[in-house]
Amino acid sequence: MRGLFADINFNRKEKIFFVSIFGFSLMQLVYFIMQNSTVNYYDEVRYIEISTNILHNGLFNIADNLRTYLYPLLMSCFFIFTDGDFTKWKIIFSLFQYIIYILTIFLMAKTAYQYNKTKLVYFSVLFLGLMNPYLIQATTLFLTDIIATCVVTVSLIYLLTSDLNKWKNGVIVSILLYCSVLIRPSSAIFMAIFLIIGAYRLIKIKDFKPVKFVIVGLFCLLLFFPQLYMNIKQFNHFTPLIHLNLFEQQSVWATQYLKYGTVTIGGEQPSLYFLSPWYEETAMSIFQLAWNNFFEFLFIFCAHIFGMLDWGYIDTYIKDLDVTSKITPAILLFINWFFIGVGVVALKKQRKHDFGTISLIFAAFGYTLFMATTAIESRFGYPIYLILLIFAGLGIQNIFENIRRKKFVIIISASLLVSVCASLFISYLIDSQTNRIFWVF
Repeated sequence: MRGLFADINFNRKEKIFFVSIFGFSLMQLVYFIMQNSTVNYYDEVRYIEISTNILHNGLFNIADNLRTYLYPLLMSCFFIFTDGDFTKWKIIFSLFQYIIYILTIFLMAKTAYQYNKTKLVYFSVLFLGLMNPYLIQATTLFLTDIIATCVVTVSLIYLLTSDLNKWKNGVIVSILLYCSVLIRPSSAIFMAIFLIIGAYRLIKIKDFKPVKFVIVGLFCLLLFFPQLYMNIKQFNHFTPLIHLNLFEQQSVWATQYLKYGTVTIGGEQPSLYFLSPWYEETAMSIFQLAWNNFFEFLFIFCAHIFGMLDWGYIDTYIKDLDVTSKITPAILLFINWFFIGVGVVALKKQRKHDFGTISLIFAAFGYTLFMATTAIESRFGYPIYLILLIFAGLGIQNIFENIRRKKFVIIISASLLVSVCASLFISYLIDSQTNRIFWVF
């Protein structure tokens, strides 16, 4: 933990502020643990089944064509300390996920401080991360999203900022990247993104020799061996990822749904579909749609991108479709995105973008474009937010630096109001496609 506070001296007020926001963060954690620890839904149930199967029959007897082995393996490691109590299991694992999330936020805040050397940036990143109810809620579920997001973000930070001539840093980058893929296979897109970023750093910046890094990267591929072995054994399929070609099916669903979610309301259909205005049962993929009807493709593609930025209801498994429960957190999230946008634009105007900031934007942008070709859920936007969180701190810093300029205040206030109102309106339009979410107050 000491390294997370390096070169930062806190005064008394700053310590009180830090303790306060951390305390409020813990209060949110306790609330969501109380809400989610005694019940499990859908994907959670399947992860529990796989984890208990690992405990009873061993790791190499998993026969699931949709899920990789690492997340259930992590779950099973914690189950052995619970005396078979499923509630206690979920609470302990929630604490583990929360710790991983908090450490990631601290690393992002420290990275932002090292870039800007301003405490306001550090505390802004810390505040937005520690107080985000969506991501804290995600730590209390048996779902892969938050851990996969955290480990790939930490891996990216190490790729951009660490000395890759050191074996240790190469191991951290490689292992965390591969773990993110083995926890959530859609993270595989980051392997291509990291390769491009690493190649650029090698060719243009020339601050490391590739031999050690390549050797470590290849050696760490052994993490994929259990998954490869199980796919060959269970499905006679030579692949280190999941057996089922989910991306092919997802690209078809992408033409039909602007977004989808899951509700856990008694008497309600669990699947919540945000249907495309041109919805029809078809085997056409999003790529075929781009060729046949580019306007329709562009509309759906943009709706998917917005869907990853608009997380809607705080609960991943929606417990209440009353729209009033999503308005306040949605507005706060849109303000977060606004701060991120201000930070990106401010650096561009000041000509301060460098390899690190451009790489963060490239990573988030590349992931966003890839995921927009699939049928998306709100939680798919977690990696975008965490990777770009540094810019929120820089955006807040830019606003405070110019707060005395009347014209700037007017422009930034008007821009914030317009962006939030426009986002809420778009959210309303997309919600209306469900015929189940009604914006009536």
